[in-house]
Amino acid sequence: MLRVPTVARSLHDLWRVPPGRFLAFLLLALTWAATSGLGSDSAFLAAEKLYRAKEFTQAEHLYAQIEAADPNYAIAQLRLGTIYYLTGRPGQAESRFALFLSLKKSPEAYCLLAGAQFNQGKLSLASESARQALQLDPRFANAYTVLGMIHTAEKDFPHAEEDYRAALKLDENNSDTWFMYGRALFLHDDFSEAVKAFDRALQINPQSVRSYENLARTEDTLGEVRRAEESFKRGLEVSRTQKYLDPHIYVEYGDFLLKLDRLDDSRTVLEAGSRIAPRDPQMRYTLSRVYFRMKRFQEAAQDGEAALQLGGPDYKIEYLLAQIYTAMGNPEEASKHAARAAETAPKPTP
Repeated sequence: MLRVPTVARSLHDLWRVPPGRFLAFLLLALTWAATSGLGSDSAFLAAEKLYRAKEFTQAEHLYAQIEAADPNYAIAQLRLGTIYYLTGRPGQAESRFALFLSLKKSPEAYCLLAGAQFNQGKLSLASESARQALQLDPRFANAYTVLGMIHTAEKDFPHAEEDYRAALKLDENNSDTWFMYGRALFLHDDFSEAVKAFDRALQINPQSVRSYENLARTEDTLGEVRRAEESFKRGLEVSRTQKYLDPHIYVEYGDFLLKLDRLDDSRTVLEAGSRIAPRDPQMRYTLSRVYFRMKRFQEAAQDGEAALQLGGPDYKIEYLLAQIYTAMGNPEEASKHAARAAETAPKPTP
């Protein structure tokens, strides 16, 4: 059973990334299921080949050229919506999914629309879209998974659990649903059950890097440090075998090692991650923290400033930079960042 959490948390702090990002797990699989009987136009088939290879920039260009009279027009809109969503343009994705649905109704597309709406904070609209999917197909398991995510974001955990259980009753071998259920359990401090959910997700899909990452974080929360590190290592090994490496596990593993005061190990992991994802602000921020602890202040300042430039204003980064510049004997820069930290820090709730 999900239980009331003992410590208040925000979804952003716990998921470490906006929760809408996690709906991306549905998109590619759903669009494969939503498209059958495609035409044989050579330009469209070229776009499809690029899309399946995840060469989204080139595929987007070709899909955008398909005109309304083309028999592949509806599917092109679905593909464009998916590309827009996966590349951080949920507003454009929403319009393309809606256009597809005006031409062809499908539960898959309604779930995709729900994902784009959810990522813009339009929770009521997202919920309605998921329910539209269930009206078309009451046994469409992924719609229940989407509703579970929406209810989790709304902090309606009893209904979230109900949705995930409904999804798993229809499809008990869906790794993504087990993963999302594990996230909801983690958010509600039911850590032992979250471990079981992540383990089940990995039994079904041993290539899921995020399942290893979240299993490791949950084991760490339970104080099972050795198991947590093994899960991080397995996740990192899997990540290295994939075409698109997941930089997030490097951040989490580096942070884990930093908490253990294993500074050299943390630095090694994060420097490897920064070579893979040099523009990831969380990577640069965590690496800055490690350099600061190692008293490598110049490098700490460089990565802290890079984190600000890449990710925008953040009081935690500003505060770290204030500490770094104080240690470097630069009171002017230290005062500047301290003032910005005070300006951007969350205001206490009355």
